[in-house]
Amino acid sequence: MKILIYILNIYKSFYFRSLNLKKEGRNCTYKAFSSKFICPQNMSLGDDVQLGPNTEIDATGEVSIGSGVIFAPGVIVYSRTHNFSSDDLDALPFDNKIILSKVVIKDFVWVGRNVIILPGVTIGKAAVIGAGAVVSKDVPDYAIAVGNPARVVKYRNSEQIEKLIANCDNPSLLSRKDSHSKILIYKSK
Repeated sequence: MKILIYILNIYKSFYFRSLNLKKEGRNCTYKAFSSKFICPQNMSLGDDVQLGPNTEIDATGEVSIGSGVIFAPGVIVYSRTHNFSSDDLDALPFDNKIILSKVVIKDFVWVGRNVIILPGVTIGKAAVIGAGAVVSKDVPDYAIAVGNPARVVKYRNSEQIEKLIANCDNPSLLSRKDSHSKILIYKSK
């Protein structure tokens, strides 16, 4: 069984390498063949990016994903939309014009399950986007954003995060440290 998994991982590696991304960092992990990428030549990945199963990225308008970013299953990123409300709208519900807007996801961002990220959004460094959120506006560095539309509910400890980065020889590996070992912490209410 281990040999089969090893062979499958090698095949998966070659399969995703054939996408011809604009840039792909070291140690990027693609969790399943079910992911879809539109215009991958406009997509940049930093080091140690982990894309969960059923990830969909439309990079027509360009998508840049920083190092140490983790996508849970079902994340969708759009970088284009239809023209549905401009002064030169000439059909309903939208016309044939496509609006392209770059999406930027900075380093060490964690994007929860079934999040939708809309065109033109920038998600700041070390931000966390809660499961099911629809991100339609920029999210600041260290913010925790949830809901539809996503709104910032609190901020992470920026000093602690910067200290972790400063004390690591290879900051992009912070997200991969003991990635298969989990520690359960029970919080009382």
